[in-house]
Amino acid sequence: MKRLHIYFFLAITLLIQANACKQDVKKEAKTSAPKMDPTLLKYSTFLEADPNNDSLLYLRAATYWQLDAYDEALIDIGKAIKLDSMQPMYYHLMADVFLDYSRANDSRRAIDVLQVAAQKFPDRISTLLKLSEFQLIVKKHGDALKTINEIMKRDPQNAEAFFMAGRVALDQNDTTNAIVMFQKSVKINSGNDRAWMFLGQIAANRNNRTAIQYFDNVLRVDSLNLEARENQGAFYKRRGEFDKAFAIYKDIVIRNPDYSNAYFDMGMIYLELDSLSKARDHFDIAIKTDPLFIKAFYYRGVCAETEGNNAAALYDYKQAAGMAPNYKEAVAARDRLAKIVK
Repeated sequence: MKRLHIYFFLAITLLIQANACKQDVKKEAKTSAPKMDPTLLKYSTFLEADPNNDSLLYLRAATYWQLDAYDEALIDIGKAIKLDSMQPMYYHLMADVFLDYSRANDSRRAIDVLQVAAQKFPDRISTLLKLSEFQLIVKKHGDALKTINEIMKRDPQNAEAFFMAGRVALDQNDTTNAIVMFQKSVKINSGNDRAWMFLGQIAANRNNRTAIQYFDNVLRVDSLNLEARENQGAFYKRRGEFDKAFAIYKDIVIRNPDYSNAYFDMGMIYLELDSLSKARDHFDIAIKTDPLFIKAFYYRGVCAETEGNNAAALYDYKQAAGMAPNYKEAVAARDRLAKIVK
């Protein structure tokens, strides 16, 4: 019991720090209370009648978080933890809010919260997995591996632990070890589509045809995973097998007519085949389905310039450069044509 009191004290300390931090950055807060949508109204109404209901506070905090109202979410989840400090998901949500808020030191606060939860619930694998993921996000690779080792001590055949070990290895550019870890993960759990996806991406980067089978395994688990289909198309496109790539991209847009990446990828193939009008048409559709598709603007500009329509090209280059000032090709093309087009 003494240890639990200590952990509870740590949790409360974190909450006090969070509230203090909220006051310190009041002028810099990037969110404010959203307009009361139906879900918030419902929970707020219930809480008026039962203000100390920690479950309702948790649910309202989760809603605030989904609406990017981070200050309000922290207030509610802080109250929920004070009312009942033995609910692991409350700590998970607080960590999510801190990580997404992204103020100075918020990523550290997120990990601190999860470490308190991991100490409070030492045998809860899902909490340890979440802690390892957050440690990976902030590039604390050594800490992430220590957490993964703790998981494996408790469950040596935990597929998610091997998956996380693979992600850490991949983040360290150790693709050989990453492959070993991902393969161990899918051997234990063949339904781990995320591990199959990473294996496919690694194989595709190595121009290895096993990539297609790995992506097929993703689709076996989730037949609606269009990212896996797009990756297969990209693999064939990279190898110059354009007919196979086109077949996949067309299948994607039949399933989802607003999948802008597929139109863009088809446009890039047409551009490579010097079919400028078809390339431009596909870049145009990509922009219509995603008005912020920066590369589609740039390459539509390339098509226009190649066809001699410098005014249209300059417009597209300006759009791309305006949305992405660090996009060197777009900035250079804009500046070059700006001297020509009057």
